[in-house]
Amino acid sequence: MVSLRPQRLEDYIGQEHIKDILRTAIEASKKLKEPLDHVLLNGPPGLGKTTLARIIAKELGWKIKTTIGGSIKTVKDTQFLAFGLAERSVLFIDEIHRVAKPAQEQLYPVLEDGVFHYKMGNSVSPVELPNLVVIGATTHIGRLTQPFVDRFGLQFQLEYYADHEMYKILSTSRDKLEVEIGGVALMEVVARCRATPRIGNRLLKRLRDYNVARGTQLTIENVRDILWKKFHLDQLGLLPLDRRVLRVLARVNVPLGIEAIAAMVSEAEETIADSIEPYLLRQGLVERGPRGRIITAQGIKHLKELR
Repeated sequence: MVSLRPQRLEDYIGQEHIKDILRTAIEASKKLKEPLDHVLLNGPPGLGKTTLARIIAKELGWKIKTTIGGSIKTVKDTQFLAFGLAERSVLFIDEIHRVAKPAQEQLYPVLEDGVFHYKMGNSVSPVELPNLVVIGATTHIGRLTQPFVDRFGLQFQLEYYADHEMYKILSTSRDKLEVEIGGVALMEVVARCRATPRIGNRLLKRLRDYNVARGTQLTIENVRDILWKKFHLDQLGLLPLDRRVLRVLARVNVPLGIEAIAAMVSEAEETIADSIEPYLLRQGLVERGPRGRIITAQGIKHLKELR
């Protein structure tokens, strides 16, 4: 199976300010022979947080252990995790906002002093974990307590990718996947991938499927046709749920909260807040004010164009 993840910082496209700080910090940690500061990566899904965590471990030359925040619910879970770590390890906790509060608190001394307090009955024994780097990834940094966040020395906000960055990313993926698609047609994928590498790579793979399985030539016309008729993606990358949200806002024509929007489109509030609203705001189709969300003139124009 072809891996589309870059393996080194020099191969990672975009997020230039983050790469520069990380490159400098990693180089300094090697020269000082000290562990890298713990890292907290915040941003929407699919922007490369997991990829960055793996790259950091590889650049350090350390082993990486990956876990999910939702699996760390008790103090025992934290203890089991800590004692499964090898020397010179990177511990990557995806969805770190889902780590239970008691477990977060037990990680405080690990993050601050490299010490894990192991509880056995009524006694507590300190265990040193000096060569450990914790990397947390989250889409909800506001759900983490401030004392927990403050213990991460390197904190980064990943941003959506510019079109020219997405074109470079998908061009590299096209070459790895050996997809026969020209530059103009590839820009159609760029326009619809919501400035997110994960989505762009997924669409590229599905276009490859049509090319390989059915012999469909990936011309600009065929790419547009497949993305709209088969995957229901319009020219801005909006899916049916995105368009339903826009139509609800256009119909009521008053500010609405997330709860009301979610109820009116029969979808979870978290889905609207995490996946739908950020992109609609970025595209200028929706505005968020103190009283709620409203559709913009650009949003109304887009709905008319679809009709």
